[in-house]
Amino acid sequence: METINIKATDVSPEVIFDPAGKKYSISGWSRPESPSKFYDPLIKWIETYGEKHLNNATVYFKIDYFNTPSARVLREILDQLDKLHAKGVKVSVNWYYDDDSSKEEFEYEFAQGLKLPIHFLEKK
Repeated sequence: METINIKATDVSPEVIFDPAGKKYSISGWSRPESPSKFYDPLIKWIETYGEKHLNNATVYFKIDYFNTPSARVLREILDQLDKLHAKGVKVSVNWYYDDDSSKEEFEYEFAQGLKLPIHFLEKK
């Protein structure tokens, strides 16, 4: 079973996609030099294993900050999860936000057009 476990740095988030532990999360700062390169293994994981391991799962996004290049790739991750949802995979997202303005920005920038269930939770 393929597990992704990337430790957080000052510029990149912690990424855990662990089917055995049923934990799927991205948390921390996202401003790596090459977001596409950083997130590529995760996108490939979702394409390869998502249908099998993400059914009845929730993916947690606890991102404190992301730059514009990261935003594009994060949207790509959400698009991949949305494709799984369209195939009948019961996957959902919990998106944690700091305040109402960041929630509104996420809804405008990321959630438009997605059918995937997204639950917004205020960080505490």
